[in-house]
Amino acid sequence: MDSTQPDGPAATTRRGPALTVGVPVFEGERFLERTLTALRDQDLADVEVIVADNGSTDRSAAIADAFAAADPRFRVLRSDRNRGVPWNWNRVLAEASAPYFMWNGADDVVRPAHLARCRAALEERPDATIAFSRVALVDVDDRLVGEMDDDGLDLDTGRPSQRARTFLARHAYQVIGFGGVHRTDVLRRMGGLPAYYGGDVALGVAMALRAPWVLVPEQLFVSRRHDQQTNKVQGGDVLDQVRTYDPGFSRPVAFPQWELLRQLFAACLTAPVPAAERARAVDAVVREWAVPNWRFYPYDVKRNLVRLVRGRYAGAYHSGSGSSGRPDPAEGIA
Repeated sequence: MDSTQPDGPAATTRRGPALTVGVPVFEGERFLERTLTALRDQDLADVEVIVADNGSTDRSAAIADAFAAADPRFRVLRSDRNRGVPWNWNRVLAEASAPYFMWNGADDVVRPAHLARCRAALEERPDATIAFSRVALVDVDDRLVGEMDDDGLDLDTGRPSQRARTFLARHAYQVIGFGGVHRTDVLRRMGGLPAYYGGDVALGVAMALRAPWVLVPEQLFVSRRHDQQTNKVQGGDVLDQVRTYDPGFSRPVAFPQWELLRQLFAACLTAPVPAAERARAVDAVVREWAVPNWRFYPYDVKRNLVRLVRGRYAGAYHSGSGSSGRPDPAEGIA
């Protein structure tokens, strides 16, 4: 029987799934039911859906449990606490049993043909490691608010360094974090999602330097835009950025944007391509990432200085001499 046809949930128990979808979730009750319903109703029926709840205190786990109780293709992983984005995203990858794998954000929705079309694209192209469709953008009420810059996005032809340049120039991060169907073994060999802020960008550069990706030209993935998304910490405190990925981070300062830049250069310099290609890839990172985002780097420094100054002032205030409880004037802010 053709596995791209809707042959029912029992297909998974007969021969194993054709594709694994990992749904990491934290406090995602607002949209999770819509996300899981769309996965349940895919044209590609022999899938497994692994929902990984990262210590949510809302109804996320209960919603996932209801799907698992009704459909044997769904199962739920739990955690007693939030262990950070990479830990949760990588444990669904580790649990995947199918040759193809996709991360699906707990607020995003796949249209019915997405998984089948992406899987077929990879089967037709054994040299490619990711297949992805075009992406529509919606708001909290499912109203269309835009689309990704992905019409005619070419991550298939050209030199490896050109693929990396296009990935950065077109901001094609959705190929990694949502909507892209990967070869499971390749993504595991790459280490999954890196454990630092913005790791999906560095993973994308590293993978683009190694193999082509194929575009399914239909708009089959729907990404939601709302105020509770992880990327909203971009403009905030540097420790909030780092602790989203590593909740146990305890140092008083952090430089997430500098660390991401270092990792992007490392991805270029360690790629298994000729030296000239590595140099072109470094040039792509400079021109398409470092220069356009130059404000990130002084902001990292500024945010750390503000944090340290405020911390010093607060400490002086609480430990200052005199009955007023105010800091000693001799210990003014430097």
